[in-house]
This record gives sequence, structure tokens and C-alpha cells, in this order.
Amino acid sequence: MIDPWANLPDWNKPFNVAPEMFEAIYQEMCEGTAFAAEKRVILRGRSSDVLKCIPDESLDFAYIDGDHTLKGITIDLIKVLPKIKQGGIIGGDDFTTTAWQHDVRFEPTLVFPYSVYFAEAMDLPIVALPHNQFLIKKDAAASFSFTDTTGEYGDTSLKGLAVAEDKRRQP
Repeated sequence: MIDPWANLPDWNKPFNVAPEMFEAIYQEMCEGTAFAAEKRVILRGRSSDVLKCIPDESLDFAYIDGDHTLKGITIDLIKVLPKIKQGGIIGGDDFTTTAWQHDVRFEPTLVFPYSVYFAEAMDLPIVALPHNQFLIKKDAAASFSFTDTTGEYGDTSLKGLAVAEDKRRQP
């Protein structure tokens, strides 16, 4: 699990809260995943910093939930993929069909469609799951596919995201 759980001066998202609030969020996450404490590894920091410490092809699973901006998800996926073993999984959060998950004062959330584009570029299968989650399987024998288990992700283009956004805003 990779996340800074910290206030970041260059991150324009509503959850960029005071340090004491991040500590409470971190503790809640630890309690919520305690059932897997023997199997989980929590890396507290930016992906670009903490992933340097992990040997390539050493992880079975990495769950990314941190910077949901286009810059953030690009860095996260590019840097974590080499760390995953063949047959391993990258999971992630905020795979939402709206770029404006938060209001327009904040940087848009572009985990979707970027994660689909990334999977296609790397020739890997990606699955959209309920609750705005996604999984990418690292499999050298696989080819790109996008499986939408929710039926919410029709058009995976950025334009499709904008069209869906316009439809949501119409009365």
C-alpha cells in the first residue's frame, strides 16, 4: 500500500489536510486492513521516493491510492510496474468516470482513463471493479483487454469522459 498520508504543498486535492488529520486517516487504514497485517506492506511516502527501495519483480500485489491527478497516476503506474512479479497485480482507487470527482477548484481525477491507456500501452489486461477500483495484471503472455464488471465505463477516451460529464450536469 503506497500513500504519503501527509500534507503535500504541491497537491491540489480536498484531502490535503492537516498532518494530525492524516495521522487519523492512516490509523483508520491500518485498522481497516489489520485482517491482512501479515501479508500487507505499507509504504508511507510518494511513489517516486519509496519505490526506489523495492527490488524489481519482488511484489505480488501493489495497491495505489495517493495522488489521483494525471501526473500522479502516470508516475505511480510507470514506477510500480517493474516492481511487480509476473502474474502479479496492481490495484488502485479512484477509477471514477468523472474527472471532476471534486469541484473545479481542485485538480481533475484522471485515474480513469489513464490507467486504461497505460494497460493498453503495456499490453496488459485491466479490470474495472465496483467502488471505483481497478486491477492490472502483469502477464507477459497476455494482451491488452479492458473488462468492465460494472457497466459504467463505456467510452474510455478522454472525450468520452467529457461527454459523460456533460450528461451528468444536464437537468
